[in-house]
Amino acid sequence: MRVLKLLKKKCQHRVFMFAVLLLAGVSVGFAQNINISGVVSDESGQPLTGANILVKGTTSGAQTDFDGNYSISAAGDATLVVSYLGFITQEVAINGRSQINVTLAEDASQLDEVVIIGYGTAKKSDLTGAVSVVGSKDIEKYTYSDASQALQGRVAGVSVQSQGGAPGAGSNILIRGASSFTNNEPLYVIDGMITGSMSSIAPQDIASVSVLKDASALAIYGSRAANGVVIITTKKGKGGKINISLDTSYGVQKVINTFDWADVNQYVQIVNRANDNDGSARYPANDSQFDPSYSSNLYDESLRTAEVKNTNVRVTGGGENTNYSLSFTQFENEGIVKFSDFKRQTLRANAGITKGRFKLENTIGLTRTVNNPNNYFNKERNLLPTIRLKDDDGNWSTSDLDARGVSGTLGTFYGQGTIINELGWAAEQDRTNTRNSLLGNIAMSYEIIDGLTYKINLGLDHFNANNYTFTPLVPVIVGNGGNDNQSRLQETNTTFTSTLVEHTLNYNKSFGDHNIDLIAGFTEQKTHSRSLGVDARDFPNNDIRVASAAQTYVEVPSNDVTTAIHSYLGRLKYNFADRYLLTASVRQDRSSLFKEGFRDATFPSAAIGWNVSNEPFMEGFDDLTNIKFRASYGEVGSNNVNAYQTDFVIDFFSEYILGENQQRETGYAITRMVNPLISWETTKTINFGLEFDALDGKLSVTMDYFKNEVEDILLSAPPVFYSGFGNNFPQNIATIENKGLEFLATYRDNIGDLSFSATANFAAITNEVTSLGSSTRLVQGSFTSNTINSLEITPGRPVSSFFGWVVDGIYQSDAEATAANDQKGNPRAGDLRFKDIDGDGDIDDDDQTALGSGIPDFEYGLNLSAEYKNWDLNLFFNGVSGNKILNGTKYRGYFDFNGNYFADALNAWTPSNTNTNIPRNTQADPGFNRRMSDFYLENGSFLRLRNAQIGYSIPSDILDKVKLSKARLYLSATNLFTITDYTGYYPEVGRNGRSSNGRAVLNTGIDEGSYPTPRTFQLGLQVSF
Repeated sequence: MRVLKLLKKKCQHRVFMFAVLLLAGVSVGFAQNINISGVVSDESGQPLTGANILVKGTTSGAQTDFDGNYSISAAGDATLVVSYLGFITQEVAINGRSQINVTLAEDASQLDEVVIIGYGTAKKSDLTGAVSVVGSKDIEKYTYSDASQALQGRVAGVSVQSQGGAPGAGSNILIRGASSFTNNEPLYVIDGMITGSMSSIAPQDIASVSVLKDASALAIYGSRAANGVVIITTKKGKGGKINISLDTSYGVQKVINTFDWADVNQYVQIVNRANDNDGSARYPANDSQFDPSYSSNLYDESLRTAEVKNTNVRVTGGGENTNYSLSFTQFENEGIVKFSDFKRQTLRANAGITKGRFKLENTIGLTRTVNNPNNYFNKERNLLPTIRLKDDDGNWSTSDLDARGVSGTLGTFYGQGTIINELGWAAEQDRTNTRNSLLGNIAMSYEIIDGLTYKINLGLDHFNANNYTFTPLVPVIVGNGGNDNQSRLQETNTTFTSTLVEHTLNYNKSFGDHNIDLIAGFTEQKTHSRSLGVDARDFPNNDIRVASAAQTYVEVPSNDVTTAIHSYLGRLKYNFADRYLLTASVRQDRSSLFKEGFRDATFPSAAIGWNVSNEPFMEGFDDLTNIKFRASYGEVGSNNVNAYQTDFVIDFFSEYILGENQQRETGYAITRMVNPLISWETTKTINFGLEFDALDGKLSVTMDYFKNEVEDILLSAPPVFYSGFGNNFPQNIATIENKGLEFLATYRDNIGDLSFSATANFAAITNEVTSLGSSTRLVQGSFTSNTINSLEITPGRPVSSFFGWVVDGIYQSDAEATAANDQKGNPRAGDLRFKDIDGDGDIDDDDQTALGSGIPDFEYGLNLSAEYKNWDLNLFFNGVSGNKILNGTKYRGYFDFNGNYFADALNAWTPSNTNTNIPRNTQADPGFNRRMSDFYLENGSFLRLRNAQIGYSIPSDILDKVKLSKARLYLSATNLFTITDYTGYYPEVGRNGRSSNGRAVLNTGIDEGSYPTPRTFQLGLQVSF
C-alpha cells in the first residue's frame, strides 16, 4: 500500500513538471515575435487609409496602406492598439494569431468636430451658431417610411409631428416653435440643392443631418430661413478598394390600440334610451328590421398584420483622386388598414474627382413612390353593427337586404342620411398615387490661388406626380339613400421643376493667430409647377375608365405657376488664437411673389464666441474642458405667400343693372379683395449658448436660450367696411414670440469590454401671439364631425388654442338644469352642466374661456446605447408634456347619431345611474351637450419607447473564413410601449392636425381618429464584402 502511494506521488510530480514545462514552452512561443497582418476598416467595411497600429507598451507601430492593409511584428501575447481620427480607439489581444482584421466604430464626440453649415463647413470649436447634428449611425439603425421621422426626439428644440401611421406618411417639422399662421416648415437643403421636403431621399443614404436654429447659422439663407434650415448630406465614396454592403430587414406591424364600439344589442339599447329621452318611439329589440344575433366586427374586417420590408445595397470605392458611391433602396410597407400600402424605390449615385486645384462633385437621386392610400379608418364607425359588411356569398353588403327582411324603414331606423359601407367602398376603389422624382446637383470648384476658391453649384429638383382614384359602380351604400348609381374618376397630373444656380467665392487664410474665412456669392432659383385634373362621373361600365367616356364632367381643375428668387450673400468668420470668434453675415433677397417695391429685403446677423478653455488661465483645469460661450443676433425672413396672391381676380360672369329698363347685363368685375402691399415676414432672434465637456471628456453638455420675435406676419383679416368687399384678405399685421431653453447632454464611458453612452435632450418653448393688429381675437377651426368653432387666435396665448365651455358635472334634476339659465340650450336632468365663468347667472358665449393648447410645454428624448464584445443594444425614448388633445372620437362616440356609439355610452346618466361623467343618451340634444367644451379634451403627455434594437456582430475570425468584413444580425421594435393617459388611438396622432404641410400648426392637437400608428417588429441583416 505504501509502495502504491509512493508511485502515485511520483506520477503526480511528473504530471506537474510536464505541465510546467508545457506552459513554459507556450510562454516562450508567445514571447517570440510573430508577424501579424490584416485590414482595418470602418463599420461599413470601407478600408481606412492611414490608421495607426501600435504594440501596447512599446514604440513599435505601423500604418495602414491605401487599401487598409497593415503588417507588424509583435509578441504572441501582446496587445495591438488601433486608432484612427474620428473613430473609437480599439485594443486587440493578439493571442498568437497572425491574421487580425479590425473594425473601428465612429466616435461621435470626434465626428462633431466638423459640422456642415450653410455654404460650407466649420469645426465645432469655431461655431458661433446653434447647430444640432444627427449622424448616420442614429438614422440607419431603424427603418422609416420617411426620412424626416429619423429626427423625432433627437434634436432639442425640434418638434417632429407625425402625419399619422399610414404607409409613407411624412412628418411636420417645427423648429423652435410656430412662427407663422401660414407655413411653418423649415427649408431643406440636400447636398446643396434647396428643396421642399426629405421625402425623396432614402434614410440609408443619409450621412448626416445638420439643423440650423439661430440667426448666426440661418441668416446666410435670408428670407427662406425663418422656420429653420435642415441640411442633409448624403453618403459619399472613399478612396480604396471596392466595398459592397447589404442591409436588409423584414418585419410585421400591428395596431396598438382600438376603440370598443357598441355591438348590435348595445347599439339598440343606446338608441332606444335616446328615443325615450327625446320622446320618440322605441325600436323593438327583436324587430324584423334587423338580425339581433349578428354584429359586424369592424376591426377584424378592416385591420391586418402588415408586412414591412426594406433592402439597401451600396457599392463604394475610388482611387487616389476619385471616389464614388452607388446605392439602391427598396422599401415596401403594407398598411395595417386593409387596402393600403406604400412602395418606394431609390437609386442614388454620388461621385467626386480631384485633379490638382480642380474639384468636381456630382450627386443624383432617382426616386419612385407608389402609394395606395385608404382613409377609411376615421370613418369606421359610420357603418352600424346591424349591417353585415359582407353577405353570405362574400360580396359587400348593399341596400338590397330583403333576404333578411330589411326594407322600408331601414334608413329611418339607422338614423338620418345615407349609411355607406366605407370598407366595401375602400376595397372596390382603385386608388394609386405615383410620383417619379429626380433630385441632384453638380458642383465644380477651382482654387485660383492659395486660399481663394471659386465654386459653381447647379441643382435640379424635378418630379411628375399622378393621383388617380376610380370609384366603380358598386352598390355599397345602404339606407334611405339607396345605391350609388354613378361611377367616378378623379385624376390629377402634376409636373414640378426647380432649378438652382449658385456662384460663390471663398477665401480662407491664416496669419499667425488670425484666421479669416470669407464667402460671397449670388444665387438664383426658379420653380415652375403645372397641374391638370379631371373629375368625371357616370361611365358606361367599370372597365372603361378614360375621362372622355364619362357622361358628366364635374370639374377640370388646373394651374400653372412660375416663381423666382435671386439673392446676394456674404459671410465673414474670424478666429483669433482659437479663443475669440466672430461671425457676421448678410443676405439680400428679391422675390417674384411680391409686387414691385416690396420684393427686396436684407437680412443681417452677427455672432461672437469665446473658447474659454483655450485661455492660459485655464491650464490645469483638466476636468472641465472645451468651455465655450456663444451669443448671436440677427434677422431672417419668410415669403409665405401664394403665387399671384397679390393680384386681383376678375369674374367674367358678373351682372350689372343697366339701361332704362334696368336689365341685367353680364360683365367683368373684381369680386374679391386682395392686398398688393403684402411683404416679408421678419424674424428677429437672439441666442445665448454654453458648451463644455467634463469628467475627462466623458460628459458633453450644450445649453441654449433663445428669443424669436416675428413681425409683419400675414393673417387673413376682414377689410374695412367701406371697401365694398366682404371677404377676409391677407395683411401683415400680426406678431408672434417664441422663447425657450434647450439642453443636450451626452455621457460616454467603458468598463472593460462594456462601452455605453446616454444622450438626453430637452426643450421648453413658450409660444405666444403678441398682436393681431386691430383685432383682439380670431375664432376659427372645428373638428370635422362638429361644425362648432373649437380654436381661437388671441394675443397672450399660443398660436392655436382651444376655447369653449368648462364642464362642471351633470345636472341631477330638471329644476337644477332650468335654474342654470343656459342661453345656448334647453338642458334637462342628465345633460352636461357648464360653468358660469363670468358669474352673471347665465350660461352664454361670455362663459367660453381658454382650454389649453395642443402645443406641448416641453419635449424630450433619451438615447441609450451599449456594446459588449459582439453584442450591441440601443433604446430610444421620447415624450412630450403639457399639451391637450381634442379627442374628436368622443363626439362621434357619444353625440353623433349618424353612426355607431361607444359601448360605454351605456354608462350614460340615467335616474338610476347618476355616478357617471357621460351625459344622458339623446339624439335631439336639447341641452346642446355637443358644444365645444373640455369634455373632449384630454392630457396629451406621453413617454414612449420609440425604438429598441439588439444586434450581434459575427466575430472577425469567422468572417475571414468567408471573406466578409462585416456581418451583423439585429432585432428591432418600434413603438414598443407608450405611457399616457390619452384614450385615443395614439397620442402622437392627436398632434398632427389635419394638414400635411406647415399650416398644420393651426390644428395641432385635434385627433379625428385618423390612421393609427402601428407597432413594428423587424429582423435584419447587415453584410459587407
